[in-house]
Amino acid sequence: MAKKAFPTATVETVRKMIPLDDTLFQKMCEDKGVCQEIISTILGQEVKVLQVIPQDSIGNLQGRAVRLDCLCRLKGGILVNIEVQKRNDDNHEARVRYNASVITSNKTPKSTKFKDVQKVVAIFISAFDKYGKGFPIYHVDRVVRETGDVVKNGFTEIYVNTVAKKYDNELNANVSDLMDLFVDRDTVNTEKFPEFSKRKNTFVNTQKGERIMCQAVQDLLDENNLTKLFEYVEQGLMTVANASKAAKLTKEKFKEEMALRGYTVPQRKNSKAAAAAS
Repeated sequence: MAKKAFPTATVETVRKMIPLDDTLFQKMCEDKGVCQEIISTILGQEVKVLQVIPQDSIGNLQGRAVRLDCLCRLKGGILVNIEVQKRNDDNHEARVRYNASVITSNKTPKSTKFKDVQKVVAIFISAFDKYGKGFPIYHVDRVVRETGDVVKNGFTEIYVNTVAKKYDNELNANVSDLMDLFVDRDTVNTEKFPEFSKRKNTFVNTQKGERIMCQAVQDLLDENNLTKLFEYVEQGLMTVANASKAAKLTKEKFKEEMALRGYTVPQRKNSKAAAAAS
């Protein structure tokens, strides 16, 4: 049987992706070993991932559903939600809080006592330094203002970024090294992150991995997911011409819809590239 041929635009999109792109990240995290390396590195301790929950959305009867990049259950029952984000375009702390609250309510059985409410760890990985203080990782705690005491309530909130680097301690150094793998398509670190490196190499450098990613992207495009198309264009993964075609819109209408939703078409470095983009 002949192998399925994917549109050129889909292949080009896939060949630009890095693990910080949520489509590739979601495929990376289907492997428990990859999740285990990421979580252990960021928490600064070895953890055992028992399950990668195979769903990318959790419903909320009282409001909007949430779409998750990666949700894992650890040994001991703690849930870890990992989100990746390139755009600094929203109140991401509120997003983290909302997602965690929906996960908590969705995954806590009825009649559970509050002392046994589902524990959740939220890890937010971004292409920007959320707090601008030059740290690769930030831990946000609940603190009693008057005493400075940290109060635990079963929710852990951690922000990691790919731009700030520090090597003053083991945690900062390990997180900085891990983040290099998220933003450079060719970088691997088989000594420190063997599972992540192996799976990344599969998707980046093998025909089998490329086909898996093409199918994942094509599934999104076939659903006419405008938001995803806007993200691909803004991130430089797809041209306006290809995206508008996938959306079955004119280029002018597509750009108009992008602008209405707060997205922008990236500026090209030369007129030839600009013409190609439009």
